[in-house]
Amino acid sequence: MWVSEQSGVSSKLKLALNSWAFALTHGIAESLSIAESLGVDPSLVIDVVKDGPMDSPYFQLKSAAIIAGNYDPSFSLDNAVKDAELIVDASKRAGVKVDSVEAGLERFKRAQQAGHGNKDMAATYFAKSL
Repeated sequence: MWVSEQSGVSSKLKLALNSWAFALTHGIAESLSIAESLGVDPSLVIDVVKDGPMDSPYFQLKSAAIIAGNYDPSFSLDNAVKDAELIVDASKRAGVKVDSVEAGLERFKRAQQAGHGNKDMAATYFAKSL
C-alpha cells in the first residue's frame, strides 16, 4: 500500500496500527487469564466470541495460541516493548495521552521481566501474576 510522498508517514502509521494490535492482544490475554483465574475454562471465552460481532481472525489466532501454549514469535514481546515505547514517546510529543498503551507497555514489561521477551507478544498472558 502506498502511504505518502512525505517521509516518515509510514513509520507513524505503523505505530498507530501497532497500538491497535497491542490493545487486541492484551484484551485477549486478559480475558483468558481472568476466566482461568475465576475457575472458568478459558476456551469458553473463545466459544462465546466465535462467529459473533467481536470475533476476528486475529482473535482466533492469538487465543488459540495462548490456549495451546504456543508462543512461537510472529512479533516478539521484546519488539512489542520497543514499539510501545515509541508509541508513548511519539504520542507525548504530539500532545496525545495514551493511557491504554502506557498500561499495556507495563504489562509487556512484566512478561518480559519474567523471561518471555523472545516469545510472541501473546506472552503478555504471563503478566497475569501480581
